[in-house]
Amino acid sequence: MKIEETFAVPAPVERVWEFVADPRKMASCLPAVQSVEILDDRHYEVIVKQKVGVISATFKIATEVLEREAPHRMVLENRGKTIAGAKGMMKSKDTIILRAASDESTEVQVISELMLGGQLAVLGAKLIEAKSKEIFAEATANLKGKLGVAPDPEPATPAKPGRMARLKGLLQS
Repeated sequence: MKIEETFAVPAPVERVWEFVADPRKMASCLPAVQSVEILDDRHYEVIVKQKVGVISATFKIATEVLEREAPHRMVLENRGKTIAGAKGMMKSKDTIILRAASDESTEVQVISELMLGGQLAVLGAKLIEAKSKEIFAEATANLKGKLGVAPDPEPATPAKPGRMARLKGLLQS
């Protein structure tokens, strides 16, 4: 499954790169990360606890930095399997691209090719995609906050949830 998100951060590209290239700083933006162990400058292990619908799982993920072209592009490969909760595995190849939109603004593009196996995969692509959008939104707000940028204001009137959002809500209650 391919997941692609693009968002803007009102900070210079070099400052965003410094943050994104540090596994501990990036992990602090991701709501499900429980720990990060840096093994060397290209390898680290991450423990992630994630809930999708009624199923939760804790993954131990080995991450390798395949490419690093400061300050514009990084490619990561992640391989993990569950250590608690629902049985499964995950594999992803993530590309992070930073483009200077101006001297004080950076466009961040994240492209993730994700494969899941086990009970989480049974949930289906739509539910997994909805959860990833939720995670990206929270991570984006956290990244902006840690770079000293005020979060985007909430919309005045929320949109009526679609069928998948209602299904997701029912599964979580």
